[in-house]
Formats: sequence, C-alpha cells, structure tokens
Amino acid sequence: MTSPSLNGPRWATLQSAYQRHADFFLLLILFVTFRVLALAAFRPGGLVLDFSDFYWYRSFAELTHQGYYPYANLWTTYPPLFPVVMIAIYQVSTLLPPWTFPNLWFTLLLGGFFLLFEVGNFVLLYLFALKIEEANSEWRMANGESSYSLLPTPYSSLRPCWIYATLFVPVYTLTGWFESYPLFFFLLSLYLLLQKRPYLSAFFTGVGFMIKLIPFILMPVAVQQLSKHRYQFTIHNLQFTIPFDLPRLALYFAIFLITVVMIALPFYLLNPALILGPQQITGARQPWETIWALVDGNYDYGVIPLDMRDLSWTPGVAPPTRVPWLLVTALFGLVYAFFYTRPLNWSAPRNALAFVGFTLCLFMLWSKGYSPQWLGWPLFFIALLLPNLRGITYAAILSAANIVEANFFFIMFPEEHWLLAATVLIRTFLLVVLAVEFLLIIWPQAVNQRVEKIRDWGLAVFVALLLAGVLPAGWQLGHSYFELRLRQSPYAATITRLQGEQVKGALLLNSHPVYDWFYPYLRRDYRLFMLDDYAPPGQSVEARTTALLDSIAAQTEILWLYDADASVTTPAEETLMRWLNGRPPAHIQDIDGGRLYLFILK
Repeated sequence: MTSPSLNGPRWATLQSAYQRHADFFLLLILFVTFRVLALAAFRPGGLVLDFSDFYWYRSFAELTHQGYYPYANLWTTYPPLFPVVMIAIYQVSTLLPPWTFPNLWFTLLLGGFFLLFEVGNFVLLYLFALKIEEANSEWRMANGESSYSLLPTPYSSLRPCWIYATLFVPVYTLTGWFESYPLFFFLLSLYLLLQKRPYLSAFFTGVGFMIKLIPFILMPVAVQQLSKHRYQFTIHNLQFTIPFDLPRLALYFAIFLITVVMIALPFYLLNPALILGPQQITGARQPWETIWALVDGNYDYGVIPLDMRDLSWTPGVAPPTRVPWLLVTALFGLVYAFFYTRPLNWSAPRNALAFVGFTLCLFMLWSKGYSPQWLGWPLFFIALLLPNLRGITYAAILSAANIVEANFFFIMFPEEHWLLAATVLIRTFLLVVLAVEFLLIIWPQAVNQRVEKIRDWGLAVFVALLLAGVLPAGWQLGHSYFELRLRQSPYAATITRLQGEQVKGALLLNSHPVYDWFYPYLRRDYRLFMLDDYAPPGQSVEARTTALLDSIAAQTEILWLYDADASVTTPAEETLMRWLNGRPPAHIQDIDGGRLYLFILK
C-alpha cells in the first residue's frame, strides 16, 4: 500500500476547504486557546467572590462516597444525562492527589468536557451562518437586487463567529456552569432539521431533552419542517396554516419518545419515585429572578426546597403565588400559536432560525425561573441573526445586567431589591424586543420607514435612559456599600466610636489592614498616619518616628492611637512611648481586638 500523495486529489480538496474557510479556522484556534487558558487560569466570580456551580457539582458528586446516587436514593434537579457525566468525571478526578485548590482536577476535567461542546456550538454557529449566507446569495440571484431590500444588510458568515468568540458571558459560563452541554444538542438538532435530517434530529432532540428540557421547543419547528401537506384558512383577512403530515410526524415523535424512554428506563428501574424529580422540584420552587418573581415578592435565587437526600420529601402543592399561571400560559400559548400558524417559508434557513430565536425568547419570558448562565442561549441567536450594531448593543446590555445581577446583587447588595428588579426589568424588556426583532427577520416587509425609525430611536433612548440611571444607581449602591461593609467590618465598633467623637485630630495606626478599613470612613474627620519600622541605610527608626510625631504635634493637639495588637511592641512603638515621655492617655479602651488611646498634646 502507498500513502496518499500530498499532491493527490484528497489533499487538494483539503487545501481548497481550508482556503475557503481559512479565517474561520484561525478564529477557531484562538477560540479554543482562549477557553482552555480561561479554564486553567481564571476563576469565575472575579474579584467579587470565587464561586461557580462547579463547587456544587463536586459536592453533589461527593455524596457517592456515602452511597447516595441520583435517581436511586438522591433527588436531583437535572435530567439523567448530566448527573451521570458529573459523577463519572468526579470519579476520574479522585484518581489524582488533590492540589491546594481541591477543585482543580474536577474543574479542569469537567470544564474540558464542556469545552468539547462549546467548540461544537462554535462550529454549528459557523455552519448556520454559511447556510444563511448561501440562502441570501440564492435569493439575490433569483430575485435581483430590487428584491434584496427585503433582506438584511449583506451577511458575512464569519461576522457572527467573531462576535460570539468575543462575547464575555459564554466564556464565563464555560468556567463554572454546564450550559454549553445542553445547548450543543439543541443546536445540533436544529441544524439537522435544516439539513433535512428530521429523524436523526428527533434522536438528538431526545438526547438533549434528557440533559435539559429546553430542546422540546424545537418540536413545533420540526413539525413544520416535516410536513409536505398543509391546511390553510383565512379569518378576518388573516391567513393561517396548519401542518398536516401524520405518518412522518408519527415517526418523528416515535423516535423522540423511544430515545427518551431508552435513556430514562435504567434510571426508572433504580427508583420509579425519583424519575420525575427535576420536574417535581421545579414545581415546588418559587419563581426566581423573573418578572413573576417580582410579582410574588421573591428576591432570592432559585432555592431548592429540600435536602436532596431526604427521600421522605413529597412535592405537595405548589407554593402560593400571585401569578395566575393558567391565564399567563394561555396568553403565551395564544401569542405563539398566532405566529406559528401564519404563512411562512419554513425552508428558508433564516426564517426557521429566527422563529426558534423568537420561541426561545417567548419561553424565557414565560418561564417562572431564570438563572444568569442561561443568557448564553439567546446570545447565540443574537450573534447569528443580529450581527450588527443593534445586536451588539442588546448583547452588551444583557451581559452587563447579567453580571450585575449574579455578581453584585446576590453577593454584595442582597438588600437592594431595586437592583434585582432593575436587572430583571431590563432583561425582560430586551427579551420582548428580541422576540420582535426575530419576527421582523421572518417578515421583513413589516419593516417600513416608520418601524425603522421607532426601532433605531427606541434603542437610542433606551441606552440614554440606562446611562442616565447609572449615576443615581451608582450613588445609591456606593452609599449602601459603605453601610454594609461597616456592619461587616472587624473594626466596626472602633470606626463608629471615632465617627461619633467630638474631639478629632490625628489618628496614628500600626496596621495596614486597619488603615484600609479606617480611611474610607474617617478620612474627612481625621488625618491618618502610619508608624513605620523600616529605616533606610544611614537613618534610624527612632529618628524617622520622632520626626513623624513632631510633624503631627505641629498640626494638632489631639492624637488618637489604635494599636491593632497591644501584646507586641515594635521599635516604632518604643520610640512613641519615649516621645510621649510618660504622658498618660486621656482615654484608653480595649475594642475590636485592639486598644484605642487618646492623647492630648500640649
């Protein structure tokens, strides 16, 4: 046998493929490298707090040491295909001795597993973009430039890729949450539908459904893609279509159900009572981080209402709510049904993708709960379908609101309920706007000059209002931050004592951490100084300390001293005692683990 020649037809084909997609391959290399290094060198939570769901995943998997397994004798909020992966990767990570940071190997292995699907999402984004670009070219050739006004501005298949590659939230989510895993099967199922592979799509929809339930929203789109026969009717000059192709639909749903049952069956046999655990737990939770949570007055995240090991827990009745869920669900269903039954060219990739984006927005608006890591789902469709200034603006605002909600409200400002309300309202408003944007992609004939002006000026006004709100919001958060940190300070009593003191002057300290706590609260009323136990060559600590004390005495007659550790006397403190020459303190108090003195310098 001979190896294929580097000049053979196969090599020529590979070269041609690379040349056609060279920019994407370069971007793909950078995309993967960026995320690999982020997994290795970056901890989610930033400078606010080191936190992510990876800690929770590991704690959950650790229960296997005590004989607890999901779907056997342990409740879980996830469909089976994620807990299985979580536990398997944890078991592999335990083969390695732990590092100082105990989550290291688990985080790298689990994050690396998710990275495979994140790369798949990136590739699928490019494949979707290519289909849109090719469809646009075919449209131009068939209809001429005069009809091109119905299409968006010229579409480049690479632009969505670099937009998605540079978005912060998908990278951040990869380092601490599992969203790239279910998103991949959602996108793969959708791509197979566009490729006219509905039955393979049904299989992967079933797989995705057993990771996270969201892929079920693809099924109505699949019905449209499958149907070769449609029933049309008109009501009040509005045309509606209903797909009707029972044999093909029956096969599609059969494949989906068989896939779900085959995956679920082993877990059902472990303990039938736990097989619907994720749905039952969700039903028992209060709404969280949505407009519905605000209606119910819940300003907490999605709290799980049980100890996962408690098999005696029963779902019971749903928690009390002010939201008329039956009416809300009916209204959302009617909105969806109205647009779903309108005449639409489902074979056009952009139309099908835009309708899925619309459906996803509608689903998130209807959902009683929201978690910040979910933002990656709509961001994918923004990058794909709105790779322009408006789309970038939507993505930037949503991303900023997401970080404010997750990293600042819940961690730093949990008492500032208005902050959560603001982020939820901003997200809700933009999801509505995005739903409308996706509908306008499907029906571009609705975008007349008036709509164009409303869309552009509306976004400009919205951004202006957000920028105008930054100053008062920042002032309020700054005020709250000072109050919150004072309550949490290890020196709260000393700071409060000095703030209320009538006699003010110089404040001498011997600890940098104490200085950092005192300065923000006392800088307006006191002049703060630090003792220093270092002297450069040719000088002495005594001389330098005496000079500092003489300078203080020249400025004020009042000297407060806070000794952070009275059990230790440093060279600078010895010089201070000699300089005071036996002068007794006017006040002395043991407080906050240190000792507070007041000296009157006359």
